[in-house]
Amino acid sequence: MIHSQIEDGHYRMREQIFNPNQRQQLEDKRRIKEQLQQLQKDNVSPSHMYRRQVKIHADVDLLDEHDSFYHTTKSLLVLFQIMGVMPIMRSPKGVDMPRTTFIWTSKAFMWAYFIYACETVLVVLVAKERINKFISNSDKRFDEVIYNIIFMSILVPHFLLPLASWRNGSEVAKFKNMWTDYQYKYLVVTGKPIVFPKLYPITWALCVVSWSLSIAIILSQYYLQSDFQFSHTFAYYHIIAMLNGFCSLWFVNCTAFGTASRAFANELSNVLATEHPADKLTEYRHLWVDLSHMMQQLGKAYSNMYGIYCLVIFFTTIIATYGALSEIIEHGATYKEVGLFVIVFYCMSLLFIICNEAHHASKRFQERLLNVNLSAVDKATQKEVEMFLVAIDKNPPTMNLDGYATINRGLITSNLSFMATYLVVLMQFKLTLLRQSAKKALFTALAANMTQTKAAP
Repeated sequence: MIHSQIEDGHYRMREQIFNPNQRQQLEDKRRIKEQLQQLQKDNVSPSHMYRRQVKIHADVDLLDEHDSFYHTTKSLLVLFQIMGVMPIMRSPKGVDMPRTTFIWTSKAFMWAYFIYACETVLVVLVAKERINKFISNSDKRFDEVIYNIIFMSILVPHFLLPLASWRNGSEVAKFKNMWTDYQYKYLVVTGKPIVFPKLYPITWALCVVSWSLSIAIILSQYYLQSDFQFSHTFAYYHIIAMLNGFCSLWFVNCTAFGTASRAFANELSNVLATEHPADKLTEYRHLWVDLSHMMQQLGKAYSNMYGIYCLVIFFTTIIATYGALSEIIEHGATYKEVGLFVIVFYCMSLLFIICNEAHHASKRFQERLLNVNLSAVDKATQKEVEMFLVAIDKNPPTMNLDGYATINRGLITSNLSFMATYLVVLMQFKLTLLRQSAKKALFTALAANMTQTKAAP
């Protein structure tokens, strides 16, 4: 006891002399020494303090019963199956296999092949007609090229669907199964199920809104763009509905993560209020790591689709904004520019929803752990709190598109800055063209006047 007090006194004196980095190193060495002493005192294997328990094996019927996330979001999954966007399937009840599967020869995939082939025929016909019309058109102004590029770029996601969506089907099935397992483990640890009270009506509403908004946007282009034929609209409905569906899917997943995080934080607060919560904190730490891994798996599962999604939004927004501003400068505002601004508003709204929902879902709740009075709890609880904070730091709840980009509010500002840069370059190019046209018109007028002057008697 006396030796410990003397040693503590030496540490305090050194802390007053050393700089912050040296004090941190001293504290780390002291903490490691305490941990080694604690491990030597354990009669049994101390690995139970750090190692995750053996994976919980549950009956498939229990997994189905407590899979609230699947039951509340089933409508969106069925919509994606009908559209052929993501042909994953739910295993039949009572079958001992992963609850969500992805098989290239399944019935859902056969339907996806068929519906995709039909849509491809329609899209190719419309794309071919637009290309032929552009080639045969004598007006080759830069602005006319821009207008054709806008509507051609919207057709691109259809051709990228197999590569961007189907190719990652196994990762999507893994993500769904992670949700199923997590909900059961959460029930075992906390004794309470995760409930998503508002998700069921929200998902149904988003399914209806996805197609309704698609029809409204395409019809608005038909009425506002003079060269947009009604027959061409049928090639765009399913593409815009697909983009809306992926935005809805992201919103639903982020909302579910937010609900699970709030429920987890409430249960964590209740556990910290009890006496000797160290054992429970270990299980909660494992739950947190699983939840963080699920957030990371969301970005990995849909990395290709949302990566292309963001690129299409970025490209289309720049071109549409330039087309609208260019036409206003040269000819004034018309219904055509209104249609282009509708596209800009639509694309930026999708980007904002995706980034904003990811931001809310990724909020940390480690403030509750940082406010714990460590002097009022036992050493085991202190160690668990420290390990919990390390787990949060090493497994942050970020949504990353498989290393390509991190989805948060910062992505909005970076995209806006890039868009502004490219718009400035394009507008400079436009103004240069206008000056050249003005000079050419001036020289032509002067030449005509001189010719008339010479011809006059």
